Amino acid sequence: MRRSTLFLTMCTAATAVAVQLAAAHAPAAADEDHGRRDGVRTLSGASPFAGGCPGRRGEDITITGAEVEPSVTVDPTDPRRVVATWQQDIGTPAARSDLVASSDDGGRTWRTSTIPGLTVCTGGTADQASDPWLSTGGDGTVYFSGTSGIVAGPAPPIAVVASRSTDGGRTWAPPTTVTPADPGNDTDSITASPTRDGHAYLVWGTWDHAFQLPMTANALRFSRTTDSGAAWSAPVTIHRPATTAIDFSGHVLALPDGALLVVWANADVVQGIGRLLASRSPDEGRTWEPAVEIAAHPVGVFADPETGNELPQPGFPSAAVSPDGTVYVTSEASTSPDAGAVSISRSGDGGRTWTTGELPGVTAFAFEPAIAVDAHGTLGITWYDLRNDRRGDATLTTDVWFARSRDRGATWRQEHLAGSFDLRTAPNNRLGEYQGLAGLRHGFAAVFTMSQPAAEDGPSDVFVALAGTRGRGQGGRPTDDAGME
Repeated sequence: MRRSTLFLTMCTAATAVAVQLAAAHAPAAADEDHGRRDGVRTLSGASPFAGGCPGRRGEDITITGAEVEPSVTVDPTDPRRVVATWQQDIGTPAARSDLVASSDDGGRTWRTSTIPGLTVCTGGTADQASDPWLSTGGDGTVYFSGTSGIVAGPAPPIAVVASRSTDGGRTWAPPTTVTPADPGNDTDSITASPTRDGHAYLVWGTWDHAFQLPMTANALRFSRTTDSGAAWSAPVTIHRPATTAIDFSGHVLALPDGALLVVWANADVVQGIGRLLASRSPDEGRTWEPAVEIAAHPVGVFADPETGNELPQPGFPSAAVSPDGTVYVTSEASTSPDAGAVSISRSGDGGRTWTTGELPGVTAFAFEPAIAVDAHGTLGITWYDLRNDRRGDATLTTDVWFARSRDRGATWRQEHLAGSFDLRTAPNNRLGEYQGLAGLRHGFAAVFTMSQPAAEDGPSDVFVALAGTRGRGQGGRPTDDAGME
């Protein structure tokens, strides 16, 4: 998301809404072997744009070496082919460009590439890029989606774009515009079909970022490609929220029965309620069934008790589907700076009905969970939490955690994955709005952001780690032959 975190914006918007309502009632690429420590590798290194990008607006507010918001995908036919992406050199509101790193050997070595023409930094005309997302289809094609636009005031026009790679992420086609630049476009994600070669699906939100009521143009939109990303269909509206609410952070899931399921977040700025919603399409996105509610809870904005800085709580859900068709969704559910929770919702009937519970063993403020399922149906979740922080020590100690379940969420095994680091050293006090997790043949590939002192180059770095794989075990180092498979 290219602006300040959504829920902080919602708080501000809620105040504005109260004023509006009162008024209404008044009379008036090279291979690199990145270092390993305890099974964690640094993906992002020195910025390829450290010298700046001539002609790019926004250079004066860019933080070189600041990386956030990673996504990861694994080739379903060859789990040694892993591809990740992230925002490189973030500013206000977005980054110089998005970068891609790919591995053909299960994560031992990586090469970094760019998407030609995505921004000025890679030969295009856009000043900034954000919201990178990846997915690999059953034919091995890797799809990228993101947003790009110019630096132009508080509501810059933003386009949703897509690209593809047919060589495992080494090289990329120039981006195709899926929907033209508009100030309302935001929070895209892309999903490749595991069974229909050349088919991929893209969903994004569009809303009035000034939160001027009534918001009549807000919508969750969808487009698909059937020719490996060369062309995209005209956008279809999946859902229109109430005029006091927005839809954002949608994810498309391709179900085993051939249907598509989209899950997304909905936030009502008047009621102060966040909801998770879902909608099915039986015809590959041409039409969509009425939305059903997955879960709902009050929107919370929580502050670091020692500094007053907002703690991360972006409210972006993460979703996955298992080989047996069970659908899982996770999101934040913290209730105070000292009381954290990670919610997990499950559907066994293709998203028609849901049950919701909480991940056990989360004892402190928690944020940005990511969920995935491996090829054997094991469920995995990563998240950040503050359980190791100690008040008054001048740092906000943060760690990355992982939990897995082999019985569809009935029981869980938890382990420390990475960290600690000081969240207060993160660029603009944020790590992005989401992190990445992808299922392997056995276990998971996790990508996540950490700031100093874990970061090695600049205020933050993107890292990759094995989770729940053979040989890892309770934060230990993977065996040499485990790789990422």
